Amino acid sequence: MTCLPYRLILSHTLLTGILFGLVVATSIVYFEEVREELVEDEDMVKGSFFLVVATAHVLVAIWLLKSPSGTAPHAVIIAGTVGLIILYAATRTDTGAVALGMEGAGGIGHLGIVSKATQACVLVAAVWSLMLSKRPSDSNTSA
Repeated sequence: MTCLPYRLILSHTLLTGILFGLVVATSIVYFEEVREELVEDEDMVKGSFFLVVATAHVLVAIWLLKSPSGTAPHAVIIAGTVGLIILYAATRTDTGAVALGMEGAGGIGHLGIVSKATQACVLVAAVWSLMLSKRPSDSNTSA
């Protein structure tokens, strides 16, 4: 049995592909949230918010593919994900919800749990990918 080479495991290209997949998976969760909010609950405010978030995830994923070593797409992914997690946490407390103009704290639903799990993975992959992209390339050395 052969182990994968160290370089393959930590390949920036592989990690960018994983990050892309995680961002797309998160957008799918948000598109499902759009469907729930607009069709089932008929809540135009939340539905519109989730539509913007889902679309932004798709656009940033495409940007990541076009510029896999760029700092900007990684920074946007990291900042946007942290912002969404903070906003989610704030809307789940009475004080935060009232401060944001809501009547009360929201519940924690199954899509909220799934989106936070994928977002945690997105954060880890984005930070790791950014660190690998800034590392000096060892592709010129022979193995």
